[in-house]
Amino acid sequence: MLIKYCQIDGGNFGDDLNTLIWSQLFPDLSALKGAVLFYGIGTLLDGRHNRAIKKVVLGTGIGEINATMPDPNWDFRWVRGLLSAREFNLPTALALGDSSLLWSGLHAGHNEHGPIGLIPHYRTWDSYDWDSVAANAGMVAINPRQAPSAVIAQMRNCSRILSESLHGAICADAIEIPWASCILAHRFNEFKWKDWLSTIQRPFTPFVTDRPLIKTIRHTKAWANQLARWVRYKRHTRYPALRPIAASTDTDAARVSDALARYGRCEINFYCSKPSDIARQKERMLEHCSLFASDYNLRFNP
Repeated sequence: MLIKYCQIDGGNFGDDLNTLIWSQLFPDLSALKGAVLFYGIGTLLDGRHNRAIKKVVLGTGIGEINATMPDPNWDFRWVRGLLSAREFNLPTALALGDSSLLWSGLHAGHNEHGPIGLIPHYRTWDSYDWDSVAANAGMVAINPRQAPSAVIAQMRNCSRILSESLHGAICADAIEIPWASCILAHRFNEFKWKDWLSTIQRPFTPFVTDRPLIKTIRHTKAWANQLARWVRYKRHTRYPALRPIAASTDTDAARVSDALARYGRCEINFYCSKPSDIARQKERMLEHCSLFASDYNLRFNP
């Protein structure tokens, strides 16, 4: 079986969780290679798939409305959230949540007196010096391009998490670290966040910066971004107003740091799900994993 996930050049810890979870749960998963595609963690149900091959879905989701394609070879065990279930006309009971909860490294425990950890999207991370921005806000930046174990270790040293990375929030929720979402750049995908949030009954109330931060930008890219702002390109799922049209100044960075600091001082912005709710969600996922293993004659190691 081929595990289908986004293999990001330079790494992205959320996507890379796929390499840790599935081989542990299903030790002989490779026996199905060539016969079945396996969709786990990520935003993968975008219509770009092989209609001729069987595809098993354990927790992935879609990234925007009207992106599904009819296919008799889907085998949905569960999806990331209610929005994904609705797009595929699946029962709401199959909107269980993100399967990263199944990673054994996500157990409770963190430094309640540590700093706030800021986790940008991996592409946002590349665009600017977020270590300095976070430090000036009294926070610590966490590089999402690190291995999952390294990201989680840094998160555990934090009292709270402010995350633009979806899996930063998902992992914080599982570890029981109070967290909040933030939007630092235009590439933030509101749809996938609302999809997952629907499974923990949490409203979408992110911190939104008033300006993007970027080290440099080509003239042609700046012009294209200006056009995207005018036409409000992908305004229903992304944030076109945050497309950069010029390199950021020190003043821009200082203002973003100040805004982050003000938001961070309001502790009411940060909270996490009830541990019992997360445990119940994980239990239901494991039940579906057990049934999947039985149906495909695989060993199951919960």
